[in-house]
Order: sequence, then structure tokens, then C-alpha cells
Amino acid sequence: MLQAKLNNGKLITLFQYSKMEIEKLRANQQFFCPTCNEKVIIKAGSKTIAHFAHRSITDCQSSDGGEGVYHEQGKLLLYRWLQAQGLNASLEEYIPSIKQRPDIFLRIGKKKIAIEYQCARIPTVNVQSRTKGYLSGGIQPLWILGANLFQRIGRNLLKVDHFTLQFLQQYSRDYLPVMYFFDPHSNIFLTASNLYQTDKNRMIGILNMEKLKQIHFKNIFKISRIQPNLLINEWKKAKYKFRIYHPKRIYGKEQLWYKWLYYKGTHREQLPSIIYLPVPSQYRMVTPPWDWQSRICLGIIDPLPLEGAFSLSTCRYQLQRSISTESLPLIKSPGDPILEYLMILCSLNLIQQLSKYQFVKKREIIHYTHMEDALIGDNKLMDEILKNFKTKYEHDSHLIRYTKY
Repeated sequence: MLQAKLNNGKLITLFQYSKMEIEKLRANQQFFCPTCNEKVIIKAGSKTIAHFAHRSITDCQSSDGGEGVYHEQGKLLLYRWLQAQGLNASLEEYIPSIKQRPDIFLRIGKKKIAIEYQCARIPTVNVQSRTKGYLSGGIQPLWILGANLFQRIGRNLLKVDHFTLQFLQQYSRDYLPVMYFFDPHSNIFLTASNLYQTDKNRMIGILNMEKLKQIHFKNIFKISRIQPNLLINEWKKAKYKFRIYHPKRIYGKEQLWYKWLYYKGTHREQLPSIIYLPVPSQYRMVTPPWDWQSRICLGIIDPLPLEGAFSLSTCRYQLQRSISTESLPLIKSPGDPILEYLMILCSLNLIQQLSKYQFVKKREIIHYTHMEDALIGDNKLMDEILKNFKTKYEHDSHLIRYTKY
């Protein structure tokens, strides 16, 4: 932490003092945590920002949780960045109504924003609890991850896991999810926007890096819509890798899926091209797209005769084990990945929507017997989806959307 209390209750911000002044304070003063009132000590060196730390592991909310110097440096740089823009920012301010102390508390007009700079892995329940706490107090939380948690695996590919997915943020239904990262060593601020999840550990999106001093705080909320070509071209690559993938070992849910495919008389190499398509709300599922989409296509639609009807509730019932029950408090859109998928199938004229929750089969599903035919079919289908996406977004493909803080 960058602040501590003296015996008289006065707050002291350590980085404002010289090395000589810090040594004098260390020798003549006792310091206490502003949150739990336990004693804290000064940590200062030639390569570290002077800060306070608890003497031992503690449950205090102000404890850095193992983040240490990297976290303190980043927090301070973000604070100074906001101050330089004339914004009303305070460092480690305690909010009595919710008993929480964000890294930075920002006031813009009537808007209150709690900025949390998170560099260490903590239990996801803690992330959710802190987020819900801010929201309950009418405060908008903004989580910025340390760049030590950023894993880029391609020009437009980001590696994620269950922990980092907790920091997906969405401000309205008009936005796809976004994540923010900051590296205090290089002063680079990174925005990963328009995120589509391709599988459990990968997301496609627009990855934008800028020097912190070159951007304004409000500009990090300006999001350009993803170009359909970018999304579909990246998805083609993912679909190709999926099609030719030969696992050496399978276990767990993947093994159960392979057994289910065998029961259905098929294999992943022979799956219809309409399986494994991009839906914006994949993060609401606990199984990868090819798993739950195949269960809709092969388990529900394929056995039906032409003009045979089925319902959205039937799909949800069949996929109840694939739907996540975990809430993501920073996601404001009630996205429905199953309905999103069915609407893609409607745009391909495979099915037709009769009413809000009822659909009817219009064409037979194409199965493959040879890998070569499957690969050709995949590309042909993705090109058709690209045309549909371009038509859908043509009117606002160059629109810049903006969230006013």
C-alpha cells in the first residue's frame, strides 16, 4: 500500500518523501494500516517505490496479496496519469458505506469509479465480492490487469483462463466484452476489445497498445466495431486447427464428448460445418462451442424431418450442464449463446424462426466422409457467414461507440 496512518490518525503517502525523509520517518514513527489498524512497515530500496506492507500475511483488504512492487509501481503511475489530466482522483481512499478501499477512487461529475489494478491471482469469489460491493454503493468498478497476466498468442489472439475471464467488462448491449492491461515497466496500456471466445482458453479480439501518457482516460472507452473480415478470418484458422486436431490423450468432458460422437456414428473430422461457429456470449458456457453446438445440431435438429419443429427451451434443457451458473457482474448484457447460435442457423436458412421460442427445420444437415470435403465445406460456410455479417454491420461498420464516464 502507498498510504498508512500515523499515531494521530493522519494519513501519510510515502512516495512524496525523499530517501532521507523516509529514513527519518522509519526511525521515529509507527505506521498503521488505514483499513485494519494493524502495524505496517516501510519497504523502500533503490529499485522499488517506497510503500507500506503488513508485517505478516493478513486477511486485510489492503494487503497486496502477493502483488508487491510491480503492483505499487503500476498503481502510482495510473494515479499520476489521472492527476495529470486534471481528474479528481484519490489514492487508496476508504469508502465507509461498503467498507472497501479501491486502489484509485475517481469522481467525474456525479459518476464515481473505483479503479482496481490487479496483478496477482486471487480467488474469483474475492473478485466478484469486491465488484458487487462497488456496484451496491453506486460505484462503477474498473479492473485493470497487470501485463504479467497478459498472454498474447497471435496478432488478434489472447490466451485466457477462468481467472482472467472474471475481468471481462461490458458497458452496454452495444458493446462486446473488453479487458484492460497495464505494464508499469514499459508504461504500455493495452485494450483487448470486441472479444469472441473460440474455446476455453482463447479469445479473438482487437488488441491495441499505447503509451500511457499518449491516451486520455476517457479514450479507453472508445471502442471501434470489429471488422467482419477480421473475425471470420481468425475463426477460419481456429476451425481449421479444430478440424485437423488429433489428440494423443483425451479425458474428462472431452472424452465424454468423443463417446457421444461415437454413439451418434460420427467423428470430429466428419462433423457438419455448421458446428463450431462464433457467438458473442460463449463466455456464458462451460463447454467449448463445438461441444454444445454439436449437441443441438446432431441431437435435436438432425433427427427431425423437414418442417419438424423444436423449441429454444428444448435446447436449453439438453444443454443445462453446459450453461454456466456463475455470474459475471461486469457483464451487463443478458446474452444468450444458444439463441445467438440458432439465429446464425436461421441466417443460413437451415432453420426458420416461427416465433420467439419456436423454430422449424428447413434443410438437411450436410455430413462429411472425407477430411478434404469437410475443409472445403468449412471455408464455404464461413464465407457465407461473412456475407451475412457484412450485411448486418454495413450501416455502422465505421461507427465509434463511446461510453460517457
